[in-house]
Amino acid sequence: MEILGLLDHLESVVLDSPKVPFTKKIIADEEKFLQVIDKIRLVIQSPDLAKGTIIVRGEKAARGVEDETESKAMEVMEQAYKMAKEIREGADKYADEVLANLEATSTRILRTVKAGRERLEKTTQAGAAK
Repeated sequence: MEILGLLDHLESVVLDSPKVPFTKKIIADEEKFLQVIDKIRLVIQSPDLAKGTIIVRGEKAARGVEDETESKAMEVMEQAYKMAKEIREGADKYADEVLANLEATSTRILRTVKAGRERLEKTTQAGAAK
């Protein structure tokens, strides 16, 4: 019989015992109580219970390690997301700077081309007028 069953049996011994009128006391059968207590002692001392206790403790320890590992994994993921965001923001800023320089350079080149075409047109018109 397992320990919870024995405790249930002990409880039924208490509940089934005769009551002392006008009190919360019972008249208990000492022998029944001692028999159940002896059985509980035997179960507690049994190697199977010790194994079960060790297994339960091991499972609790494993859950603790699992929870800790999961927590650390979440921290690593959060750091990775943060770093990825910073890298994206840095890449976007760099791309914007490169495009701004390209735009400025293109604008200067376009002005130079327009000025050259205007000079060429003036030169062509002046040469045609001669």
